[in-house]
Amino acid sequence: HKLYDHKELATRIKSLIRNDRLFRDIHFSRETLTKELGISPARISQIFKEELGTTFYDYVNRQRVYHARHLLRSPTHKNDTLEDIAIQSGFCNRMTMHRMYLKVYGISPGEER
Repeated sequence: HKLYDHKELATRIKSLIRNDRLFRDIHFSRETLTKELGISPARISQIFKEELGTTFYDYVNRQRVYHARHLLRSPTHKNDTLEDIAIQSGFCNRMTMHRMYLKVYGISPGEER
């Protein structure tokens, strides 16, 4: 596989995850991308490592955390529970969001709010 193929695929992957908001689906996985792009899970992992400098799950969880932060700061979502925010952001539960939020921002979602 040529290097430029990986750059093109990395751009396509980022677009699918961020712009199409695939990260918001709690069932979104590397296998979802495998089916969507017709490439192997190993190649997807390689693209993340080489082109994006991270793993698939770290990248997806980071997008989820960014979205959660947006919701937590939004007046429209001020009455949503942390569990609601977690689910809307693609996390399977509040505790997973809490753990990832701490990792990315160094504070909890509750402290953010």
